[in-house]
Amino acid sequence: MSKGEIIDFVVLRITTELDKFERTTTIPHTLLEGAIEIGEIKEVYYEKLSPKYQKIFDKLLKEYHHRIGDNIESLKKAMKKDYARVIRTMATEHESFRFPEIIKLYRPGMNPIRGLYYQTRVATTRFNPEHPFHHWLVALVTDLEYNNILLDALGKDVRKLEKIIKRYYFPLVEHGDGIPLELFHAKQQLKDFRHYYMFFRNIKYWQPDE
Repeated sequence: MSKGEIIDFVVLRITTELDKFERTTTIPHTLLEGAIEIGEIKEVYYEKLSPKYQKIFDKLLKEYHHRIGDNIESLKKAMKKDYARVIRTMATEHESFRFPEIIKLYRPGMNPIRGLYYQTRVATTRFNPEHPFHHWLVALVTDLEYNNILLDALGKDVRKLEKIIKRYYFPLVEHGDGIPLELFHAKQQLKDFRHYYMFFRNIKYWQPDE
């Protein structure tokens, strides 16, 4: 699917939701829950909408801001609860990623895959063929089965973080007094986990220099 086709598909989804709003005067759940981000519609897709749908979106946005403004404290509490649940249930915190020889190098409570990433980066950039730890770590993260487990865990947590950011970032930043600390951390974690995902996906093909 080309970029133009993707844009056309997203615009079609947006207009479908706007038709629902126009018909029912109720903001669709796909917009309230962030499946389609209202902020993204406003910033990216608004100019791609026809004048008819721009007018409907303007009306929806006014209703959205009114609704969020009346419930901002409840939304903050819901965000904190959802963020705590995401952190508590992260797939990347599984014991299969905890190795004493790596964990002991970092502060208590640090995500174990973060430690795996740091040490793998060191091992591959300064690979010492006579260093048993380097051999063990590179063999571990390039093993296809274990590598898939790593990527699966990172992928799950990326989706969890994306969901909470899509759900809460736009309304809380628009109606609050700055970005909440939880969302700041969520955005940073998302950036890091996406980077780790690409790093470990590519590490499968790493070979030491001759």
